Amino acid sequence: MMDPRWISRLLSEKRSLAAARCIVRGMAAAILGLTAGTAVAQLPIFVSHQTAPDGYTLHESIDLGGHVANVDGSGAMYDTLVNQQTGPRILGETFELRALPNTKNTLFDRLKAFTSGLGGDPNDIAKLDFSKGDLYDFSGLFRRDRQYFDYNLLGNPNLPPGQSIPIGPAAAPTGSYAWPQVTESPFMNNSVRRMTDTNVTLLPLSKVTFRAGYSQNVFEGPSLTPSGYFVGGYNDVLLQEYQRNSTDDWTGSAEWKPVSRTRLTYEEQVTHYKGDSYFSMAPQYFNLQEANGKRVAVLQSYDNPINSPVGITCNPGVGPAPISPAQTPNGLPIVDPACNVITSYSRSQPTREIFPTEIFRFQSSSIKNVAMNGNVRYTYANTSLPNYYDDFQGLAGTNRETTYAGNAKAKREAIAADYGVTWQALKKLSISEQIDYSNVHQPGVANMTSLTTVTSATPNINSPALTTTVFNTPINPATGKPTSTFEGSPSVATPLFDFFGQKFITNNLTAAYDLTDRILFTLTYHYQEHTIGEGAANTTGYLSGISSIAIYEDGGTFGVALQPADNWKINGSVELLYADNVLTPVAPRELQHYRFHTTYRPRTWATFSGAYNDLERHNNTNNTGIASVDGPLQHVDHSRIVSLNADLMPNEHYGFDIGYAYSDVYTATNICFLGVAANPTIPGAATPTGTACPSPTPRVPGTPYTFGPVKDFMNAPTQYASVALALSPNVKFHANIGYRISSVNGSRFFNDPRDVNGSLVSTYLSPFVDLSYAIAKDLILKGEYNYFGYGEGGPSGAQYCNPSSLLPTLTIPAPVVPCSTLPNTAMNGPAYGFTSPRNFHANNVTVGVHYAF
Repeated sequence: MMDPRWISRLLSEKRSLAAARCIVRGMAAAILGLTAGTAVAQLPIFVSHQTAPDGYTLHESIDLGGHVANVDGSGAMYDTLVNQQTGPRILGETFELRALPNTKNTLFDRLKAFTSGLGGDPNDIAKLDFSKGDLYDFSGLFRRDRQYFDYNLLGNPNLPPGQSIPIGPAAAPTGSYAWPQVTESPFMNNSVRRMTDTNVTLLPLSKVTFRAGYSQNVFEGPSLTPSGYFVGGYNDVLLQEYQRNSTDDWTGSAEWKPVSRTRLTYEEQVTHYKGDSYFSMAPQYFNLQEANGKRVAVLQSYDNPINSPVGITCNPGVGPAPISPAQTPNGLPIVDPACNVITSYSRSQPTREIFPTEIFRFQSSSIKNVAMNGNVRYTYANTSLPNYYDDFQGLAGTNRETTYAGNAKAKREAIAADYGVTWQALKKLSISEQIDYSNVHQPGVANMTSLTTVTSATPNINSPALTTTVFNTPINPATGKPTSTFEGSPSVATPLFDFFGQKFITNNLTAAYDLTDRILFTLTYHYQEHTIGEGAANTTGYLSGISSIAIYEDGGTFGVALQPADNWKINGSVELLYADNVLTPVAPRELQHYRFHTTYRPRTWATFSGAYNDLERHNNTNNTGIASVDGPLQHVDHSRIVSLNADLMPNEHYGFDIGYAYSDVYTATNICFLGVAANPTIPGAATPTGTACPSPTPRVPGTPYTFGPVKDFMNAPTQYASVALALSPNVKFHANIGYRISSVNGSRFFNDPRDVNGSLVSTYLSPFVDLSYAIAKDLILKGEYNYFGYGEGGPSGAQYCNPSSLLPTLTIPAPVVPCSTLPNTAMNGPAYGFTSPRNFHANNVTVGVHYAF
C-alpha cells in the first residue's frame, strides 16, 4: 500500500512556488475526474498567485472539488428536498486586500470577495465588500437559487389506475378513452431566483451620512398550474405557466445627527414590479391528433373522471369509431373531427406596479432618562394591467375560438406612523409606550373590453365556413342581455369597481420593574382597533358603498426574567388576547401564548438550554352573530414546541452537540362538505351517518345538500433529534460526525376517499461525516458524506364512503359503508396514494481541496 505521507513530505520540502502550483493542479484534476469523469478531468486547472498591489497585503484561497450523488427512488422528491447533483464545483473562493498601516492615498482600505457553490449547486452566492475609512462603505451580494418543487400529492386528483371515460355522442357513447393518472403535482415548479443587492454608505462617521441601494429579484421558470376557471365552456384544464416576475428596488436616504445620541433620517424607497408570466396548455395533455397530424387534447377537466365524470363529447355526425388506433405521423390515436378538443390555449397578463414610499425616522436618547424612536411612512402605488389576453382554440360544439381582451388598474394609498418612548421613571422602574397607526386604501377597476368568437357552420373541426363575431358593447345584440365572460370577471364593456381598505390603531403600554439585580418583571397592556372596508361596487370605486367591519382587540402580556445563579438564566412570558370579531372563520378571537426559555452553564465548556413555546388560538362563536349554515365554527388551533439542547466541549480535541425538539401543530374547524356521487368504479367520501348539513336549503339552488357538520382537522406531531461529534486530535485533522432525524406521525380529515396522509406520516433522516486534513500549512484536503433518506407510510384515507349515486337530503341520509370494503380507496391502495411513490434515499459524497496563498 502506498504511504499517503508522501504528499505531506513533498509539500514540506523547500520547493518553488511553481512546483506547489503544479501539485495543486494535479490534485484538483484528480478530484474533478472523480466527480465528472475523464472528459472533465482533462480540463486545465489554473491556480495563479496574484501579486499584491503596492501598499496592500493579499490573501487568497480556493476550494475546488465536486459532488457525487447516488439517488435511488423518487428523483422528483429528492430534487424537492435536496437537489444536489453530480459534477465539479468551485466550492468556495476568497480574495482579500488590506491596506498596510500608514499607507496613504489608497482607493480603499479593505476589499473582500467571496463565492460559493459555482458550477451547478442549487444555491450559489457571490459577495463583494470594500470600504475606505470614514469616506464610504460598499457591499454587494448576488444569490442564485434553483427552486424545484414536485410534491405530487399537492392538488392531485388521485386518479386510480385503469380509469377510462366514454367517448362518442353524449346520448349513446360508442367507445371509451383511457384517462392517464396525474403523476406529478398540478402545481409543479422548476424555477430560478436571481437576487442582487448593492448598498453604499457615504461619510458613515460624519454628522450627515448618505446611503443608496439597489436590489433586483428575478423569478423565472416553468411550472404547472390549473387554469382556475373554465376553458372552452366548462373545463378546468391543466396549464403550463412560464413564470417571469421581477422586482427592482431603489433606496436613497440622508441621515443627520444634530446632537449626540439623536438621529434624523429621510428615506425614499421605490419598488417596480414586472409580471410577465404567460400560460399555455400543458404539453403532456396533447395525446391525440387530428387526421392531418395536428396534436390535440381532449376538452375535459384534468381531474376527470373524478369530479367531472363525463365523456368526451362528440357532436352529430361522428363516425362509428370516435378514436382510431395510433397512426402516423405522430404515432398518436386519431380523434374524429366532430369530437370536442383543444388545439391551443394561451393567456397573458403583463402587470406593472410602482411602489414609491417616503419615510421619515427619528431616534433619540439625548433627554435624560428618556429614549424615543418613531417613523412616518407614506405610499402612493399604482398597478396596471394594460392588456389582458385569453384565447381558446379547438372545437366546443360549433365554437372554434374564443378570445377575451381586457385591462385593469388599481392603486394603493397608505399612511402609517409609529412612535415609541421609554421613560426610566425610577432606578428600578421604566415605563414604555408604543403607538402604531396604519391606514390603507386600495381601489381598483377591471374591464373586459371585448369578446371575440369564431364559429363554424357545422360542429366539425374541418368545417371551412367560419364566422367571426366581436362583442364590445354591454348588451349582446343577439340575446338582449349583458355580454357575459367567465366566472369572477365583469361583463363586456361593464367596468367592475372594487375597494379594500383597512385601518389599524395599536397601543402597547409596558411597565418593567427590577425587583432585584436578578429578577425583572414586565407587564404590557395591548389594545388594537382594526377597521376593514370592502366592496365598493360602483362607478366611483372609492369609499362609497363600503361594507365596514370593526374589530376591537384587548390583551396583556406578563413577563419575568430570572437569574438564580451567575450560570443560570430563566425567562418566560404569558400573553392573553381577546377580539370581539374577526374577518375570516379561522382567524382567532381568543389567543394565549406561553413562552419559556432557560440556559444553564455548570462548566465553562458545558451549556444546557431548554425552551417551551405554546400558541393557542380559538374562535368558538359565529363571527358576526349570525348563525352559520355549518353551525358554530368551533375553530381551534395550537402550535406547541418543546426543545432541549446540550453543547459540551471539554477541550479543544473533542465536543458534542445534542438536540431534541417536539412540536405539535393542530388545527380544526367545523365544516360541511359537498359530497361526490359514486360512479361505477370510484366511491365518494361521506360522514359516519351520511346525514346532510342542517342548512335550510342547498347553498346553490338545484344542487345536492352537503354532508356534515364534521370537524375538519389536521394534526402533525413531529419529533426532531440531532447529535454531532466534533473531533480534532491534532492541528491537522478535523472531523464532524452526526445524525439528524425528523419524524412526523400525524393525521387529518379526509373528504376524498383516495387521498393519503403523505408527509403527515413520514421520516426524513440525514447522517453525515465531514473530514478535513491539512497536508501543509496552506493546503487542506476535505471530504464530506451525507445520507438522505425520506419515506412515507402507514394506512390512511377516509374511513366512510358513499357507494351509490345518491347524496343526502334533509330527511334521507346517503348510504354509508366502510371505505376499506370498497376498491379504489386509500384504505386498499398503496401507502403513497394513486400517484408516483415519493420515497427515496441518496448517498452523496463531496470531495475538495482548499488552497490558500
